[in-house]
Amino acid sequence: MLKRLPIGQQDFAGLIEWNGIYADKTKIISDLLNLSQFVFLSRPRRFGKSLLISTLENLFEGKKELFKGLWIENNFEWKEVPVVRIDFTRMDFDRRMLSDALEFALQDNAEKYDTDLRGESHKERFFNLIKTLHKKTGERVVLLIDEYDKPIVDYINNLEKAEENREILRTFYGAIKGCSEMLRFVLITGISRFSKMSIFSELNNLKDISMSEDFAAICGFTKDDLNDYFGEYKDAACEKLELSRDELDEKIRFWYDGYKFDGRTHIYNPFSMLNFFSDKEFKNYWFESGLPKLLADFIIQNGVDVRELDNVVMAAEELNNFDVKKIDLKTLMFQTGYLTIVGKDEYNQYILDYPNEEVRSSFVKFLLKNYTDETSSNKRVDMLRALDKGDVDGFIESVNALLASIPYQIIPKENENYFSSLMYVLLKTLGYMVLSELSTYHGRADAVIKTKKFIYIFEYKMAPKTAAEGINQIKTKGYADEFVTDPRKKTAVSIVIDREQRKITEYIKEDL
Repeated sequence: MLKRLPIGQQDFAGLIEWNGIYADKTKIISDLLNLSQFVFLSRPRRFGKSLLISTLENLFEGKKELFKGLWIENNFEWKEVPVVRIDFTRMDFDRRMLSDALEFALQDNAEKYDTDLRGESHKERFFNLIKTLHKKTGERVVLLIDEYDKPIVDYINNLEKAEENREILRTFYGAIKGCSEMLRFVLITGISRFSKMSIFSELNNLKDISMSEDFAAICGFTKDDLNDYFGEYKDAACEKLELSRDELDEKIRFWYDGYKFDGRTHIYNPFSMLNFFSDKEFKNYWFESGLPKLLADFIIQNGVDVRELDNVVMAAEELNNFDVKKIDLKTLMFQTGYLTIVGKDEYNQYILDYPNEEVRSSFVKFLLKNYTDETSSNKRVDMLRALDKGDVDGFIESVNALLASIPYQIIPKENENYFSSLMYVLLKTLGYMVLSELSTYHGRADAVIKTKKFIYIFEYKMAPKTAAEGINQIKTKGYADEFVTDPRKKTAVSIVIDREQRKITEYIKEDL
């Protein structure tokens, strides 16, 4: 019988009983249990963290029948031990205060084991819950905390609220240190690592496996997983899309592969893959289930120049650490899954890029929508047609029409990078081959667009700078040099945008 696609299924028992596909991760889980008593894992949302937590919960509750046929079935001491699970994905912070949500979570765990909560504070009640379960069962307690940082990450655009929640969590998690002798295993998962150092400062033995090669595949699918567990679904996709198996594999890789949490191991987005095999259509599935609105708001509110997200180079400590009071967008985008490691430079620093086409195309389209509040695609279609015909004048006219449609209230006055970022995302969404911030020996072009017949080298300036300065820069810096053997017609386009008038007030086009 063909196993089902467990889309959105985060409960291990439910998945198994429903005959859903489970890519066996139990050998890696076994290695994890032998690694350390206290473990931390960072992964983006919808990447399988909750399923991992649920798998461990069922494992320690001794439900051997659920693991039939899996590696761990005959490689584990099956014995029921008490499990405390604190799941922040189940908490609604818009409807209740964090302190109320914590109380609900503690009460839920106490009722599971028919025991009462004692203590004045959440920290005391948390400590006493673990102490009571240890004494009642004679077994050391397993503690599983899912999305520990959700009450902070969800409010990074509200610093006061984020700080308030961070202090509540720091006090709450402080109970863990005093429980060490009563705890068998602790796994804490989350998106970010920005508050790990401050919230869990007393847990100096917390082992972070987020970038470990040994545990890179503990969540998500590898290429072997896709071949081993989804063969029949691949055949069905090949038939519908009229592709060979090799062609299908290449398109799947292009769209959904690319996550390399350790810098080496390729991981396919599990949420996207399950939805793709269901729909048999290449499109965005995961992107909007992550944190795009939160990131877009942060970019616009803080005046971030999104061109800086190309060719990102960061040191390891920058990827691992984060300060809620001084957020680094590139670090946050790495930890939330919108950027990934693609290599290292000669100084052993990490090079980051968008992991795949789903994230790459969806991110710039989402940004464009937020920059312009423009839902119609008509103006973009006009731009595409103009560039395809070599009509720079028509392209400029369409850009100005788009700029004129932007409501004043969505343009932050303090955002000096608004229009340069808008041009970046606009050119990136046109569908042609766009090489933004193209590096040369002498500098970088703002954008290069390749169509079937034309190569456009763009440079844009903000008034009072002039279009002549931009044209001169393109020529003197040799931005077109690497295309000299390309038979397509090459055109330099220098644009000047006036912030006050919100339009292109001057431009020069010149054949090269």
